[in-house]
Amino acid sequence: MKLLSVVTAPPKAASYRSNPCSNSSYSSAINSKSKLGVSAPLLKVLSALTFLALPVAYVHAANTAENTEESTSAKKTVTSKEYRYNQPYIGAEQAAVNDKSDQVSEQESAKEAPPAPSQANAEALPTQPGNYESDAEANAVSTLSISNTSPIGSKQAARVEQHANTTKSSSDIVISSVNEFWIYDSWLSLQHDLDYDGYFSTFSVEFDADTIFVDAPVYAVLYLGQNGVYDAIHVSSEFFIYGEDSSDSFVIESTLVSGFQSYDYDILLELYDAQTEQLVAFSDGYDNAEFAFVPLESETNEYIVEDTVVIVEEHGGSMSWIALCFIISAAGLRIFKAGALRK
Repeated sequence: MKLLSVVTAPPKAASYRSNPCSNSSYSSAINSKSKLGVSAPLLKVLSALTFLALPVAYVHAANTAENTEESTSAKKTVTSKEYRYNQPYIGAEQAAVNDKSDQVSEQESAKEAPPAPSQANAEALPTQPGNYESDAEANAVSTLSISNTSPIGSKQAARVEQHANTTKSSSDIVISSVNEFWIYDSWLSLQHDLDYDGYFSTFSVEFDADTIFVDAPVYAVLYLGQNGVYDAIHVSSEFFIYGEDSSDSFVIESTLVSGFQSYDYDILLELYDAQTEQLVAFSDGYDNAEFAFVPLESETNEYIVEDTVVIVEEHGGSMSWIALCFIISAAGLRIFKAGALRK
């Protein structure tokens, strides 16, 4: 009886697993990709385009991050001017009221003070170092204190400190008065787009505020906002409004110097009672469409594109076209004569 030993060879599939980069596995991978409807050359082209697009995407992301960082880190600077009756406003109305009050106080103090003696009477009177000299010094000090404590400077400084560089949302706007003050109309004017990109660095807001009173002192606060969050950029001087007069409008012209990226901002205008310091009226993009999505940017983002014209002049010597034609004609004639002599 003979014993037969059977030796079996290992399966070929094991060799496929040990060498995943073999031609059969690569062809199977290509076949599997081709089943998805994408050919191998197209995949190579797409991969090459993706590889080339990576540096561009990286540079774009870096520039975007740099611009965002600059816009957030740059200090917001705004310069503003005020106009009324087509003239620069310097608080003349309030100054006139203060002058009248100062004149009244001076007249009252003059009535209460004793008359000053003449030079002859002064020499005749005995010197009394008591009452009159002290009264004169007291009057001088009181007059000086009145002139230094004018309500224009102190109130304006307090209002600027209260409102400037503050941020508020739409939900923070609460009006204290009811139908006593209102903004009848407001207008927006865009100026100074130096690079012609559609974003302006200077704009002016004109508004006509009315009241039920004969006259009332008020002041305004101007805001710029993004996504419902507003930043105060200007606190106006104190000015008077007269009932429902249509000729007492007020103009605020603001220039964004730095810190404002190119964006479609929203404008908020608030009106405050100068006597009670309460918010009495406001206007925003909901009641005035001109105050919504206003294209603005800083002057630092404005750049002027100048067209450069290059004129290239070429010179081939001082020889003119007539001389050149003469030389060519002479050479042709010489060649013709030489050919005739050979014949």
